[in-house]
Amino acid sequence: MEKKVAAVIVTHNRLSDLKLCINSVKEQSIQSLDIIVVNNGSTDGTKEYLEGLSDVITINQDNLGGAGGFYSGQKYMYDNGYEWIWMMDDDGIADKNQLKTLLNYSKKSGRLFLNALVASINDPTMMAFYKGHPIAYYQAYEIWEGDIHPFNGTLIHRTVIEQVGFIKKEMFIWGDEKEYKLRIKKAGYTPTTVTNAIHYHPEEKGIWKTVWPGWINKKILTKPKQLSKYYYRNLGYINKTYLRAYPRLCKDVRHYSLFFVRTLHFGELLKFLYYYNKGVNNNYK
Repeated sequence: MEKKVAAVIVTHNRLSDLKLCINSVKEQSIQSLDIIVVNNGSTDGTKEYLEGLSDVITINQDNLGGAGGFYSGQKYMYDNGYEWIWMMDDDGIADKNQLKTLLNYSKKSGRLFLNALVASINDPTMMAFYKGHPIAYYQAYEIWEGDIHPFNGTLIHRTVIEQVGFIKKEMFIWGDEKEYKLRIKKAGYTPTTVTNAIHYHPEEKGIWKTVWPGWINKKILTKPKQLSKYYYRNLGYINKTYLRAYPRLCKDVRHYSLFFVRTLHFGELLKFLYYYNKGVNNNYK
């Protein structure tokens, strides 16, 4: 008998994307899975649509961000005895053999923390998050060890969750996936991308910008200003927890400060320093 999987999709006001995502999960070549959709307070008809699906389990909650959504999905999976959780955002589409390929590689290797290769939904020959990188480069290898792109077709065994706990739901967005990956890695598991398991996803929404003219290899990731505080706070927490050495003096602080001074964005600089420091102090109130 095939292993039981909880496929967890987190959604917020992207009904057309969600429909495509759910259909891609239903069309998997392995059928022994349940679909759980965490609806983060959608107001676009998502709740009503999900009520009409008898083969989908729905968790309706306030908008708690991706972190709060995946936390609820993980908890449901764990409390209900599933062996695996397969995680994705609503704007991704799983290749029909994705889950089968991940499970087969786990059976062969014993790996318990796996991810699909995330291809651009607009140009499937290119990576979604490594802009300009063809997927053929990675598919020259069966696996890519040490790094993954959660939560885009991420498969995690329940023994991993037993050891490291659930996602830090207070993070809301932008950083929860990195923190969880680092926490699992610290516990001794190897993040493994299985290159023949494909997940299609829009390209990175953040914009990489050069810190200072001429510093070609020194860039920062910028986020929309209305939500950037979450990114800054989570960055502070991650640097304090996993870098440990002088998180207030690390290169992220130097680079972001220089960039905001150079571009005369002093308000954003103050916001960065304030929320980054909150994260360093694990202050999520």
